[in-house]
Amino acid sequence: MKKFETGRGSFARLGPEKKENAVSVSVASDKDKPLALELYSVDDRKRLCSIQYPKEYRIGSVFSMTVEGLDPDSCLYRLKSGRNEYIDPYVKSIKGNEKFGKRDGLGAFDTPSPVFRHKRQYIEWEDTILYLLNVRAYTKDGSSKVKNPGTFDALREKIPYLKKLGATSLLLQPAYDFNEVTEQGQGMRLNLWGYVPGNYFVPKPAYASADPVEEFAALVDELHGNKMELLMQFYFMPDDDPCFMIEVLRYWIMTYGVDGFEVMGANLPVAQITKDPYLSDVKLLFTEFDADVVYGRKAPHYRNAGVINDPFMYDMRKYLKGDEDMLNLVSKHILSNPDRTAVINHITSYYGFTLKDLVSYERKHNEKNGENGKDGSDYNYSWNCGDEGTSRKKAVNSLRLKQMKNAMILLLLSQGVPMLRSGDEFGNSQRGNNNAWCQDNKISYIDWEDLEKNKELFEFTKDLIALRREHPVFHSRYSKKMYDYISCGSPDVSFHGEQAWNQSFVNYNRHFAVMYTGAYEKISDKACDDDFYVAYNMHWTGHRFHPPKPAKGKKWEICLSSGNDRESGIYNPAANELAVYARSIVVLRAR
Repeated sequence: MKKFETGRGSFARLGPEKKENAVSVSVASDKDKPLALELYSVDDRKRLCSIQYPKEYRIGSVFSMTVEGLDPDSCLYRLKSGRNEYIDPYVKSIKGNEKFGKRDGLGAFDTPSPVFRHKRQYIEWEDTILYLLNVRAYTKDGSSKVKNPGTFDALREKIPYLKKLGATSLLLQPAYDFNEVTEQGQGMRLNLWGYVPGNYFVPKPAYASADPVEEFAALVDELHGNKMELLMQFYFMPDDDPCFMIEVLRYWIMTYGVDGFEVMGANLPVAQITKDPYLSDVKLLFTEFDADVVYGRKAPHYRNAGVINDPFMYDMRKYLKGDEDMLNLVSKHILSNPDRTAVINHITSYYGFTLKDLVSYERKHNEKNGENGKDGSDYNYSWNCGDEGTSRKKAVNSLRLKQMKNAMILLLLSQGVPMLRSGDEFGNSQRGNNNAWCQDNKISYIDWEDLEKNKELFEFTKDLIALRREHPVFHSRYSKKMYDYISCGSPDVSFHGEQAWNQSFVNYNRHFAVMYTGAYEKISDKACDDDFYVAYNMHWTGHRFHPPKPAKGKKWEICLSSGNDRESGIYNPAANELAVYARSIVVLRAR
């Protein structure tokens, strides 16, 4: 066995450092346990030697050692503390975890430094359309027709599609090298979602067709070249060091140029993350955020924090299916747009039903998860439109399509940042499974044949996103004031009942309207936006609305509705009356 010369390391940073004919590895470890560097051959993965860290190579709890006389590219390594052998948590590259479901990783001494052609994007929150996806599930099905299914490269192939849809910012479920192999009472199971610990500095090798570093960097670069963003979810454990969390996030920004993160887990150092100078101009998403605690009375220079708005999801679902006493809550959600933080609205997410299943199932169907159907939330607030699961009834399927369109309008015409779950735009289904974390199969995989089958829903969603992006009245930078502060004759936004200016949010009503005054928003240096009137009716019977009179020289016309042609409503200009049919939404524009 070859002997190598060792020396005291630099202690400059934790993790490996590659040198000419030498390596240096700094490790934070229990100072009362012996620590060793285990070296392996890159060719046959056989152990070359075990090198003990001398006690004099320690400062505090950090050991740092340089090993000379070896080719860094010919070696891999692990660390051994006491009897426990493990991968260095600061490693930047791993070999052996290339196959999903097979974990045999060894750390490499590589320090990635990708080359990019395009600059990072800075898309303002009000212009953002978030699109949540799982890298593997998004293209793993053969219907995706990509070269390397389930990989970063395959996702890169889908960028033209995503741009056509109108998505501006991708949010990836964990794409670092998480441990997908889960041991439970029934044996080994695969975790498709990834909300578990992992090697936080490493792009997941199982999500790459070749080199994960180059492939992930190419994905980010291609998105930036298309003026799109890439955000990543990171799930941390409650006992993870806040400094470690921040170091992880900094690394992905500085090395790969990612545009933001959803930081997940318990006991998160939210204020510390948000105020970190390296993270001050990237998007940071949290499930909870107290702006008063983090910012005090002073608004941030850049609104870098966003809050995932679960109440929006639950309340809009209740309203969608026609629950009573929802108008006060729904109206607040539609206008919610805090000045200091962004609010991220969604009707579906990675947990719970897909949009198609939300209108197709009354209850969850998780039997294949192996937990006797007990897993997953029972609070879905769904409605199957009259038939459980797949249906051959034309009336049921027609109503389901309308309800999915209604959901998209509720989401995309609310002021906050909309987040779509991948596949919802063309009716992807998980067959009623609302907790498919362990389904590495067709239940979770996106079926791209649905894009052709449900082309009408896709085109509707695409047009709706375009309407939102083209008209700033639907995505203002600041909160609406609800009064006429520019003396133009009407407030920036107003609520109405069946009669103009007569708001009626009594508990039994399920219909109301919102008018947006275009004079408060500019679409160019010279032109103001149009006036819009959106009539919502989630009642099982129709209602007649009388909008405010349009500005002089203009008239109301139907711009968009959740039904085909006149399935949602009819506008009679002579009587200034809009008949909105049952479970329908109609958008008028003054032109």
